[in-house]
Amino acid sequence: MLASALTVLACLLPAASPEATVVNRIAGDYVEARTADVYTGPCFSNAEIFITGHQAVMAWKVTEGSWKGVKLDGLSIAAAVVGTSTFSQDDAKAARSVLVVDGEACPEQRDARIAMAKTLGGDRLRNVVAVRTSGLIVTVEDDPGTPDADAHKGHGGMPRAPHALFSAPGLAEILTRPLDADDHVCGNETVEYQPLSAGVRALPAYTLRHKYAGDELNTLWNDPNCRSSFVGHFSY
Repeated sequence: MLASALTVLACLLPAASPEATVVNRIAGDYVEARTADVYTGPCFSNAEIFITGHQAVMAWKVTEGSWKGVKLDGLSIAAAVVGTSTFSQDDAKAARSVLVVDGEACPEQRDARIAMAKTLGGDRLRNVVAVRTSGLIVTVEDDPGTPDADAHKGHGGMPRAPHALFSAPGLAEILTRPLDADDHVCGNETVEYQPLSAGVRALPAYTLRHKYAGDELNTLWNDPNCRSSFVGHFSY
């Protein structure tokens, strides 16, 4: 109830003067999953490159801040992206994407979130083929452990990302848990890729569920049970 009231209030506030310089100050939670391991060893990443890892779901939840003078506290947006090849080897400008916004916002907040996602997602979100509306859940729990992504000598410590959940019912989903010692395979694992969004501080996580079921990208995916997620926070 309070969140809805704040959303209405934000819509009623006057927009910044066009002559004024509008500074974006925004922060929140971030979840991403791909169709390739992001925490892996060279032997595995070399086997996957150019074959998979060209599909991803990204989700942002604003905890505080505004974009282009529009308050976005408590609102979320997500993107499903299909690239030309494994992300990092793809033609980013040729990627296709679908954006998903929740319905609890006025048109100004909807447009501001779309602009925010396009900026943070960079070239891979240039070609948006559709914008969907759905209920969105983005939950990132408190960080349970060390932020040291390389602390795994002797199969000991692992990157400890928070648990996370993203859900757009019937359309897309990510569920993660922290990595643990049993997730080592070769013992040479490291963070092979960086998150697809700008302004992100995140750790790799184990993906329990990751799927996209929309029809606008001419492809579906369901890729659970791998080390393919990033969980953390963003600011810009």
